[in-house]
Amino acid sequence: MCDTIVALGSATKDSVVLFGKNSDREPDEIQNLRIFPTKEYKNNDLVKCTFISIPQVKKTNRIFLCQPFWMFGGEMGANEFGVVIGNEAIFTNEKPEKTGLTGMDLIRLALERGHSAKEALEIIIKLLEEFGQGGNCGYRIKLEYMNSFIIADKEEAYVLETVKRWWIWKRIKDFWSISNIISIETDFDDCSKGLIEYAIRKKYCKTESDFNFKKSFSGKFMTWAAGGEPRECRTRKLLNSKKGKLDTKEFIKILRDHNEIENYQPDKIKAPMVCFHSANKLFRRTQSVCSMAANLSNDHEYYYTTGSSNPCLSPYFPVFAANTDLPREYSVGGEFFDPEAFWWGSERMHRAAVMNYRKVQEFIKPIIKEYEDNMLKSIELNKDNLTQEKINGYFLEVMEIIEKVEKFIPNLPSGKVKYFFKRYWNRYNKLNRIDK
Repeated sequence: MCDTIVALGSATKDSVVLFGKNSDREPDEIQNLRIFPTKEYKNNDLVKCTFISIPQVKKTNRIFLCQPFWMFGGEMGANEFGVVIGNEAIFTNEKPEKTGLTGMDLIRLALERGHSAKEALEIIIKLLEEFGQGGNCGYRIKLEYMNSFIIADKEEAYVLETVKRWWIWKRIKDFWSISNIISIETDFDDCSKGLIEYAIRKKYCKTESDFNFKKSFSGKFMTWAAGGEPRECRTRKLLNSKKGKLDTKEFIKILRDHNEIENYQPDKIKAPMVCFHSANKLFRRTQSVCSMAANLSNDHEYYYTTGSSNPCLSPYFPVFAANTDLPREYSVGGEFFDPEAFWWGSERMHRAAVMNYRKVQEFIKPIIKEYEDNMLKSIELNKDNLTQEKINGYFLEVMEIIEKVEKFIPNLPSGKVKYFFKRYWNRYNKLNRIDK
């Protein structure tokens, strides 16, 4: 499951647009960072998406993605024109199609083709109407769903929610957040032609004046099981409490939120969290496997990511500046453990850390704070020009932090965690071939 947040200049400290997302997916579904350069294509070229192929455009934009390793698209990303997009799985009373474009496909296609948030919105709508959405979006488990999106740029932001080929959207004022629950009710700016009539015909509502998108189309059981409502309420409460003072630090803090629970431990808390930790195969089967934050204005575009799971244990580092590539030492990974892949290298540390979470948190929290305070001050306050060399340098600092924690953990006394929690993660370690 996921959470996506956005705040416009009217709600932020420095009148910038802020964006953030935790990508919650299966706990061993590695998410790679990818930068795709602008590229030109011939007429009649096709682009192979996750499940279907569609006509390619003549030229694509340079984009950055946080990409599940087996998919064409990404959970979140940005393009060279300062457009950022994140999506959420939503569960409705309509049966998903067996194939079509996935929500992640739509993110990549909109970033590759759109030059503004509004244009990206229109591109998703056009693709949705022409090709539909569908297919199994689960990695090891079957998971079919519809999609909602937050689409933003330096000036504005939109929330778009979909059911099959139907769509509805509104322009965001001040701030908004979405989770695994439909968020648009009666306050929308536009919708598919015939959507309301369809809802009446299906008896989801009685009349046009009775139409409420959330009430009409929500699938009750799966929406409840996904725990989207308490997480959506939590992110909105945090955004509202800091309205007018929101900055990159506050957005990162929201993405690390554990409901202010004292002495939080991943094996003991059952309530849905923004920073989501996997613990069992029933209602906590997913985990925040990658996180992203962005700070946008007319004179800058700053993008940050953990590139790894558990944002509460992961430092953010800058990516996707002009004329740069991914950090030189960064390596992508695949299905099984690879010590050279950044995500897997971080994951080995995380799986050891959650077995003694409080002690590791006490150790790592001040280290991350010092690093991020200095990093954000240098980039955002001092307006440091992000060259490839500097991106490489920040990434090396992050790798050093991970190495420090890996050396620290073996010296700790054995942590006390629930038997089934330990057994759950041991099974994944065996499945993923993580060395001891």
